[in-house]
Amino acid sequence: MSEVAVVRDAAEVAQAAGELCLEACAGAVAARGKALIALTGGSTAKPLFNDLVRRPLPWARLQIFFTDERAVSVADPLSNFGLAQRELFSRVQLAPAQIHALRGDAADLDAEAARAAAELRTVAGQKGGPPRLDLVLLGLGPDGHILSLFAGVASSADRGDAELVRRVAAPLSVEPHLERLTLTPFLVVTARTVVLQVTGEKKADVLSRAMRGAEDLQGCPAQWLRHAAGRVVVVADEAAASRL
Repeated sequence: MSEVAVVRDAAEVAQAAGELCLEACAGAVAARGKALIALTGGSTAKPLFNDLVRRPLPWARLQIFFTDERAVSVADPLSNFGLAQRELFSRVQLAPAQIHALRGDAADLDAEAARAAAELRTVAGQKGGPPRLDLVLLGLGPDGHILSLFAGVASSADRGDAELVRRVAAPLSVEPHLERLTLTPFLVVTARTVVLQVTGEKKADVLSRAMRGAEDLQGCPAQWLRHAAGRVVVVADEAAASRL
């Protein structure tokens, strides 16, 4: 069952998500000596990054992954890694070895997905078992997608235990219309903490469907959060939560 935190506006959503990030990272470092986290892209990323740079996160103990990436170069404004580089990494102390990008400009995205999956197993594997992330930060798309698991796509309902990372065809109904690399639902449902940020009245109906609608993982991939083994916190502003 998800926890729901309703705050006043988008600025408070970023602040609440930042507090949860600090809590999850500090707890992971205390328990296991490091924190394995996956950063989101999209509209909620920049406000969150601006909050995180002001917090005393255990930066030297973080291993940072990405939930998804568009098939563009790092220099492209649509790059999730590029956004994180500009708004977060350039403003805190991190070693290059702590950052595990999905290479959206790879010539072969299937090969890049396999490489990134192997890296996850190496860095985040649990004593020879599958990787488990301490924190996954997510936004919610207008079609009910999380990561780059788009509504209406058959693979969005596939947990992807063995894949971990997959290539996704360019979505038809969600912009930008670009191929993607994405983590699979397995890494969300096994994460120790998941934080979903949702803002704006336009997301009210889809958030309600994600949390209360009849289960349809292909039609509303955000419903994967119902299957999470760890803690799930939905942080929504008043407009987004108006139909809960």
